[in-house]
Amino acid sequence: MSKDIYTIRQLLSLYYAGMTSPRQEAELLDYFTQTPAEEIPADLSVDRLVLLGLDSMSVETVPSQLGSHLSSHIDTLARKERINRRGRRIMAACSIAASVAILLTVGIFLIKENSVSVYELTDPQEAQAETQKALLLVSECLNKADVKAEETDMLLERLGFDMSMFDDDDEYADSLAVDADEVLPMQNTDTLGV
Repeated sequence: MSKDIYTIRQLLSLYYAGMTSPRQEAELLDYFTQTPAEEIPADLSVDRLVLLGLDSMSVETVPSQLGSHLSSHIDTLARKERINRRGRRIMAACSIAASVAILLTVGIFLIKENSVSVYELTDPQEAQAETQKALLLVSECLNKADVKAEETDMLLERLGFDMSMFDDDDEYADSLAVDADEVLPMQNTDTLGV
């Protein structure tokens, strides 16, 4: 009997270490179920309760499709993680691009704001030349507008629009028209009368 107790103790230490085979576990279980509780040493009574309690628990069986189900679930999680990683990269790239665009815009605005110079003419002859250029540009624009107005009149006449209502010269006299005799020659002076 002492040899059996020694073997049982060794099997118990292997059992708690997780190194027993199913045959050894069955041997342990047989010992604790067939031996009366009074004959089991006091230090093994707790081990008896543990083994009998674990034996009374039902063993759960693993479904046959569990492996493939877990594999497909892991693949789905991996795909979602890749998509999330790609989305985070895209968001980071967009954030960086937006930050760079904002910084460039602010920088350009500040550079332009600081580099704006006031265009001032102090030479009267240069001022006269610039004024004549501006007046020539206005004159060209007005001439172009007159040509477009004549083209519009001809188009309206072709479409059958009655243009006679605009022919009343007395009522709508051109107040800007001046005779050639009234034009004053431009005089060169040292100051501009603005």
